Amino acid sequence: MVEFETNKIEKIIHYSFKNKELLKTAFTHSSYANQNNVKSNQRLEYLGDSILNFVVADYLYNNFDVEEGQMSKWRSKMVNSDNLSSIIDNLGLDKYLLLGRSFASQEVAKSLKEDLFESIVGAIYLDTSIEKAKRFVFRFIDVKKSVKKKSIDYKTALQEEVQKVKGSNLVYITYELPNNPGNFCAEVYVNDIFISSSVSTTKKQAQIECAKIALQEKTTLKEALKGN
Repeated sequence: MVEFETNKIEKIIHYSFKNKELLKTAFTHSSYANQNNVKSNQRLEYLGDSILNFVVADYLYNNFDVEEGQMSKWRSKMVNSDNLSSIIDNLGLDKYLLLGRSFASQEVAKSLKEDLFESIVGAIYLDTSIEKAKRFVFRFIDVKKSVKKKSIDYKTALQEEVQKVKGSNLVYITYELPNNPGNFCAEVYVNDIFISSSVSTTKKQAQIECAKIALQEKTTLKEALKGN
């Protein structure tokens, strides 16, 4: 059987396992497992995939006040096959994968590298805690690069625009649509002049979208501020 270089791998991932067998299992592909009658990393990959998606979603939810769709796009960029396999490539971990004889002369597939990253996440979680698994994830996944920049806070941007003209006021009127329960309409007024409106499934989102539209209505907004 192939000698597994535990110490080298632990230095690369910046984590020392209490249970060294967990680490070895994380690197064990089913082809090798079947030939050597040992556990494969399939179950760890399943667990790690769930943990990875959770910790990234949790981070985005708590650090960015954006819509669900935007968070989903960002998360997808961070946990997709291209990104995870690239991390494995950069760390040089693919060469430690335990593969069956049929893989001997083949380049390690992108999907196997993705599975490996997820398996390591699952193994660290089982070895200690989700906090340690989270630390591993964000050591190698660059959130800033994936997000690039925080989405515009449209309500704050509109407020700042109005405050440039002394004495101007900004008012939101938000109400549930009587003929469409569960949907809310937000209207924004500057110096008692109607600027824009928007409908959404929450009051908060209706106001955000309303503010975004108001910022685009430059001529109307300028006239409202001029009239103050």
